[in-house]
Amino acid sequence: MSAAPEPAAAPRPSSRRGELLLGIAAIVLMAATMRLPVAALSPLAGRIDADIPLSALALGALGTAPPLAFALAGLLAPRVGRRLGLESALLLALLAMIAGHLLRAAAVDYAMLLAATVLLLLGAGFGNVLLPAAVKTITPDRIGMMTAAYAMIMSIGAAVPPLVAVPLAELGDWRLALAVWAALVGVAAVPWVVLATRAGRARRVAAAAVADGGADAHPQPRRIARSALLRSPTVWGIGIPFTVSSISAYAGYALLPPLLRETAGVGEAQAGALLALLGFLGLPLAALGPLLATRLRTPTPLLIASTVLFTTAYGGLLLAPATATLLWMGALGLAYITFPMCLALFALRSRTPATASVVSGAVQGVGYAVAAVAPLLLGGLRDATGSWSAALVVMLVVGLGNLVAVPLLARRGTVDDEVGVGLSR
Repeated sequence: MSAAPEPAAAPRPSSRRGELLLGIAAIVLMAATMRLPVAALSPLAGRIDADIPLSALALGALGTAPPLAFALAGLLAPRVGRRLGLESALLLALLAMIAGHLLRAAAVDYAMLLAATVLLLLGAGFGNVLLPAAVKTITPDRIGMMTAAYAMIMSIGAAVPPLVAVPLAELGDWRLALAVWAALVGVAAVPWVVLATRAGRARRVAAAAVADGGADAHPQPRRIARSALLRSPTVWGIGIPFTVSSISAYAGYALLPPLLRETAGVGEAQAGALLALLGFLGLPLAALGPLLATRLRTPTPLLIASTVLFTTAYGGLLLAPATATLLWMGALGLAYITFPMCLALFALRSRTPATASVVSGAVQGVGYAVAAVAPLLLGGLRDATGSWSAALVVMLVVGLGNLVAVPLLARRGTVDDEVGVGLSR
């Protein structure tokens, strides 16, 4: 009789700690790259125009590309993640971003510039969708803290390129200022190479064990159909505030400077500074939103606070735009606390990383698609009516939409429970 096989030795604490630190570094470094495609190009538009003509329409297309690419990523990323594995899908996203940065810097015409930008944004969009699942996988007991950390890093990643783009271009040219970010993305890819290699090896070992007649030690959750998500109150509860904040953010980036110049009488530089205020306020919100979402029994206080702030901001801009412009803009910036809250809820309201990925993809796909058309519709409304009043009324109503999510998120249910997903062997 052959001897029974000895049980595998448990991983040493130092090994587990090393894997945890590697995973945290991977998440943080990737977060630092995910807003570079959005923020790095616009400060260089004047310099790029000297080599590649950029009309107002061309710039508008580049401005609409981020939410459209993020929406497409919402559809594709969960499927790619299931097929390749989470770690390999995120590594692929980083490789696409490296190629996009280099191709954008080498662009010889507008078509190449736009195509490279879309490739870049798709990579960043994959990160948007799959990082909540990575947090659920790597730090399941630190979801709020880890989400807060990577959301803050993303905010910094959006703030740094506009500050250094022109100085970098003066050292060389605009191509250098765009290409340099590929190096940062390359650094971010290193830990994901290790994680993807380890995950691939583990999947092959597990598959071989099952093929030899062993039991699958890690049963996989059944795939969630997107149509099943429609019957989940939690998905709707997360999707509504995510869409509200996305509409307001992208409409704000596109339309707030001309709106403030026309209604509040501020100059061009002051309008830009007021818009920058929204970005700076995003830093503390990125920390507070996920932490509060984790500690509060329900996100109702955050939803109500955001609604009050949206109402104050848009109501003030509508009724007294020149009286307390700084106050209205400050309120608007603070109202975006629901965005990092939603990033945390993707993982908090899912039982598995696979569910978090599907929910994140569905919500972000719809939210960014709606946000992409909002600036066009609101701008058209301004042209049709001759003033910004109607557009501000629409945004006021959109802000009130957060209240619809209050009863939907009132209980601490999970999407898995609501759609009846179990484990299959």
